[in-house]
Amino acid sequence: MKTNKNSSFIPGKISKDQAKDTGMAMVLICLLVTIYYHRSKLLVLSVILLFINMTVPKIYKPAAVIWLGLSNILGTLMSKIVLTVLFFTVITPVGVVRKIMGADAMMLKKWKKNKSSVFETRNHEFKPEDIDKPY
Repeated sequence: MKTNKNSSFIPGKISKDQAKDTGMAMVLICLLVTIYYHRSKLLVLSVILLFINMTVPKIYKPAAVIWLGLSNILGTLMSKIVLTVLFFTVITPVGVVRKIMGADAMMLKKWKKNKSSVFETRNHEFKPEDIDKPY
């Protein structure tokens, strides 16, 4: 199966281990549906899928392309969504509160007041111990 090399979501080559993992995921999904809907016929299907996965895992390669492509898309989208929500629920309110309280961690007000530098001069002679334990 040829895939577009420009697309980073669809895996190019599926290894035997990836096909086995996809087969195990299919067995797990089948077992979970069996438990949820109380259907004994699906238990037989899950045993058949497990047997196929143990003997001929190559059968799951087309499903692995879809499964791994879907997982790549979901991983990309969810990381962006989670980081965006985190930014707007934690970082932004902290910044707004600090701004309201007048925090000036970068000393911008002091910098703009006079023409002298706000940088601190640190006269320190470095020793080999400083490199071993920099923190």
